[in-house]
Amino acid sequence: MNPNRGMNAYKSAASQAMSDREMDALCFSKLLAELQAVEHSSSVQARNNAILKSQRLWGLLQKANAVDAGRIPNEDRLLFVWMADQAQRYGIRAILNKDLSIKPLIICAQNVLDGLSYKAPEVHEEVESGGDCIM
Repeated sequence: MNPNRGMNAYKSAASQAMSDREMDALCFSKLLAELQAVEHSSSVQARNNAILKSQRLWGLLQKANAVDAGRIPNEDRLLFVWMADQAQRYGIRAILNKDLSIKPLIICAQNVLDGLSYKAPEVHEEVESGGDCIM
């Protein structure tokens, strides 16, 4: 095999791969859609399945942030672990009580998705003659 062809194939695949943030956003987007689909469902099984998926995603997020890899500031890690803990506690209560609304799980997933999808506005600088930059 030609090493250049292999390297070109790798570069092509790597350039099309999703970032960690994009992958997290995709996971929360799918979770959000599933939770919203069963929010008013009469099927306890479908509701519990959606809640269990929420539990697994939050568990993975909690595990990922429990260990300091030095890439995420400590206060952000603590916030993620706390959010995961709260979502999981509520999820357990929602499984045990079929009359408990799953709206808080939906709101939490939406907030995370919004944060992952947030793009800072571009800052444009204009320079006036003899003046400072205006942002």
